[in-house]
Amino acid sequence: MSIYLINGQYVFNEGKKELKTLNNGTNIRLTTMRARCLSFIIEHANDDVIEKSAISYALWGARSTFTSDASLTQTLYLIRRDLKTLGLDELFITVPKSGIRVNSSITIDVIHEKIPKTKSVYTSLYLGLFLILLLTGIGVYFAIAI
Repeated sequence: MSIYLINGQYVFNEGKKELKTLNNGTNIRLTTMRARCLSFIIEHANDDVIEKSAISYALWGARSTFTSDASLTQTLYLIRRDLKTLGLDELFITVPKSGIRVNSSITIDVIHEKIPKTKSVYTSLYLGLFLILLLTGIGVYFAIAI
């Protein structure tokens, strides 16, 4: 999971689902839903507008069509409240009838990136298994041949 440095003094750790300040060590644990929402917002920080429908889909998947705007509004409110508790105001700004956008005056840097689950991660594992099977087959062949 990624770890982000926000405005040089706030850290959001996706894996631990926590926000903390570097200057005084204040720490806030987020619910899974709020952490997922904040992750989505940060990952789309460079978008002009992050559409409400996109955020809803990221949070609730196919069920988002049955989820009210009030649920998303509440989640965004709680994230804003958590950020404000740390001293970070207006990380994101509401764009009426569209969604939100991340405040351009706030910097977000990746401290530690997610390790993507790709085929290359498993390549060495598959290669090792192949070699074990190959050597076992050769051993069996010579055991029978002798």
